[in-house]
Amino acid sequence: MPTLSDRQRVELAIPAYLLYALTAAPGVFVPADPDLAARAEADIAALRADLQAALLEPFGDLTEKKQCALLRRVERIGKGVITGWGNRPALSVMLTLWYFVKDLTDREVLILWEGSAMERATSRLLPMFAHGFDEQKRDATAQEQARQLLACLQTEGLYD
Repeated sequence: MPTLSDRQRVELAIPAYLLYALTAAPGVFVPADPDLAARAEADIAALRADLQAALLEPFGDLTEKKQCALLRRVERIGKGVITGWGNRPALSVMLTLWYFVKDLTDREVLILWEGSAMERATSRLLPMFAHGFDEQKRDATAQEQARQLLACLQTEGLYD
């Protein structure tokens, strides 16, 4: 297996970082039925655990010092993206991130291996916000925002 460059490692970690950050925001995931609150909490905890594992996975074979340096780079870039979310509704951000990840997987920049932490996370996420795809205007806006996100990250030298 070829060794990943620092840039490739950061590219693999960014989607998980952004999704993890979104899942940390209060009120992002609210169960439709209040009786399902405990189950929803457990589902979100499992989702966050998978996203955290996916975030750290690209750095597992590096020294602690190198891991920390690259994770700081991921955090700096990720925080810059998150700042741009502003007052957008969570569903809008989720759809944007979904289209961003879809573009990466379609171009095979990101491969979601069956059973991997990122594949498990994305499999859990899709049903959580599938209703957003029903609104054509929101869907088209999310696709455009995903293109803008990619362009922003390309200015950082990523995903070229």
